[in-house]
Amino acid sequence: MSAARLFSFSNLLKTFIAGCFLAAAASSCKIPIIVKKYPVQKPFVYETNINLIGNFSNEEGQILLSGLKTQLDDSMRPRKLDKLLWSVMKHPPVYDSANADKSIIFMKALLVSLGYFDDSIGHRDTIILKGTNQYRAIITFDVAPRRLWRLDTVVYNLRDSGLQKLVESSSRDARIKKGDPFAKGPISSEIDRLTELFRNNGYLRFNRDELIGVWDTLDVSLLQPTLDPFEQLRVLQRLKERKQSPTAKLEIRLRTIDSVKLNRYYNGEVTIYPNYTTDPAGLVADTTVDTTHHITVIQYNRQFKPGIFSPNIYLPHDSLYRLRRYIRTVNRLNLIGTWRLVNIDQKPRGNTDTVDYTIRLTPAKKFSFTTNLEGSINQTATSGRLFGVGVNVGVQNRNFARAANFDSWNARYGIEFGGSGSKQFIQTQTISLGRNIVFPRAILLNKVIPENRKDNWRTIISGNVTYTLRRLLYDQTTINASWAYEYQRRNKIWTFKFPNIEYSLLNKTDSLDHLIALNPALRNIFTDGLVLSAVVNYTVTGGKKNNLNVLHVNFEGAPTVLALFHSPFLDTEVYRFIKADVEGARLIRRPKSAIALRFFVGVGIADPFHTTVNPEKKNALPFFKQYFSGGPNSMRAWALRRLGPGSIIKNFTGPDGASDRYGDIQFEMNGEYRFPLGKPLGFKLSGAGFIDMGNVWLLKKEAGPPEAVFQFNRFLNDIAIGAGAGLRVDFGFFVIRLDYSYKVKDPSPNEGDAALQNKWFAYRFFKGAQFQLGIGYPFIF
Repeated sequence: MSAARLFSFSNLLKTFIAGCFLAAAASSCKIPIIVKKYPVQKPFVYETNINLIGNFSNEEGQILLSGLKTQLDDSMRPRKLDKLLWSVMKHPPVYDSANADKSIIFMKALLVSLGYFDDSIGHRDTIILKGTNQYRAIITFDVAPRRLWRLDTVVYNLRDSGLQKLVESSSRDARIKKGDPFAKGPISSEIDRLTELFRNNGYLRFNRDELIGVWDTLDVSLLQPTLDPFEQLRVLQRLKERKQSPTAKLEIRLRTIDSVKLNRYYNGEVTIYPNYTTDPAGLVADTTVDTTHHITVIQYNRQFKPGIFSPNIYLPHDSLYRLRRYIRTVNRLNLIGTWRLVNIDQKPRGNTDTVDYTIRLTPAKKFSFTTNLEGSINQTATSGRLFGVGVNVGVQNRNFARAANFDSWNARYGIEFGGSGSKQFIQTQTISLGRNIVFPRAILLNKVIPENRKDNWRTIISGNVTYTLRRLLYDQTTINASWAYEYQRRNKIWTFKFPNIEYSLLNKTDSLDHLIALNPALRNIFTDGLVLSAVVNYTVTGGKKNNLNVLHVNFEGAPTVLALFHSPFLDTEVYRFIKADVEGARLIRRPKSAIALRFFVGVGIADPFHTTVNPEKKNALPFFKQYFSGGPNSMRAWALRRLGPGSIIKNFTGPDGASDRYGDIQFEMNGEYRFPLGKPLGFKLSGAGFIDMGNVWLLKKEAGPPEAVFQFNRFLNDIAIGAGAGLRVDFGFFVIRLDYSYKVKDPSPNEGDAALQNKWFAYRFFKGAQFQLGIGYPFIF
């Protein structure tokens, strides 16, 4: 690797790291505290600290400190209100050592519950005189948990062969084992596990009060006398070891033998009231009996089709009672969204082993009307990612076709605001009307899906018509229809969409025709036509403790099967391409700050198998499928669509200028440090320091000039870098974001700034900066 490339990579990496941590260093400075309305001539609680004594790992220490802080008495907790550059403490409590002693009692109880039985806790205070009459008390608790008691033996004595067999068969799932801390939490969790295990195996009436834990911390064999000197030495060694590593024996046993609680039950009849009301006067009940599934539906006015219930009830007749199936049924009926209240009564039949069920469902309001004002990125096929203000009006039907399907109509009017160099404030106007019908099952696939996975599937039928008016360039009408399946399990969501049909009709203005005449490569981008594609989306969320991770993977392929068929329409209008992108984000949350990191990589290939007939559709993706950068949620030092492609130098305005920049490849990395600034007027105000890196490129050399086409050996040189700071005002129901970003390195300036291309910090500050207004936090978080 050449020295120039090493230097470029080093600068790039240093800029990214420095931008993320510059604000962190500034915000970590200790801010002044102003105390108001304090007790005069009396010591008051100004600061409370906990000093943890002992050898603990960072994770163990943080867990202990976090728990100990929650045990502080309220009168030992000074409360502050963060302002812009300072904090205000009002009405601090008078310091009383009795309250400190009370806190010690709470802390000891916590440590005992965690397995520390011989702890040592004390407190010391320091009184500092501030001014003439302000006595600030700083209290420090010295906490030494000392030795952790551990389990030496765990025994289960259920005194019932059925229960004992279940426990032994599930021993691998035990929450406690030999060597674990002798702590209240894990033991309680194990009792909960056993209770759930029994109730999932027919023991309907069993509850956790039937189990108790009995422990012994004394080894009786150590007290037995012996005359053997060698045995005496072994006993003394064992006593020393127990003192250094204390242990306890635990026995979990059945409290009493109750034949009623130990009776196993089987599912019986199910009766459903799908539109239950407490006042049925004047209503005529209609009863339908499903003899196959032993389900009786009793409803008024035939509001629901009776056949929709059996696929959503997981209580098969004559099968063993299982708590998880009961819970799954409750969750399923709630998840559908048609009912606002779901109640299932379990009714054991007298002197039998059968339990019947009565399901009472209170419907939600069938129709609802919504309207809202939003600032967002509209990722439709028509307008790509337009930022601006949008007005949405929607109507929802929660019981479409009397089958608990969700039907929604949505109308939207959106405005995109113009960027730098624009003579008009409004750049784009978008009007759309869409309809989505969501079926809580996999239509056509329900018979091949395993029974225990059916409630994870949904079918979504969508249709949308959109009209977009782009100032001085084009107006476009797009019609879109799709059939999709959505599968959700735990923290993962899969979406399979096929067919996805989009037809775009583009009406070019004279200005765009003139621009294409001067830039023939644009002919490959601004075209209309038909997209028949398959789309796969995958989303997974996760993270541990204070970290949150999100990963999005998208793939879209316009199949080449249509290449087998030829007609003037198909040969002229059909697009064939594949497109894939990956987006990952991580939010690292701290007590008073957060770091958001994000990356995005996207690639689209036009005519990958050389089956396209129309030469205008061979070299680049259509513009409504291409990637672009800039704006409040991307590269914030550039206006929307004003970056790239590559290192091209071209004017944004003028007879030969190109105001919009698109690409078939996009790479982007973003880092943002967020910190609180206070609560002026009761609203949360926070600041942020950020850095953005990325660009877009064309993929095929026929699509544009060489400097706009992606090349690996020019990748680092083509990367744009912006850095800045911003404010976020959180109103509770939405966030207004103001960002100011500077072009640290610009690979695609206009012709007047060609001398500044790819130079670091070359722009004068205000000329190389961009103001962005956003609604909501950027990126995924």
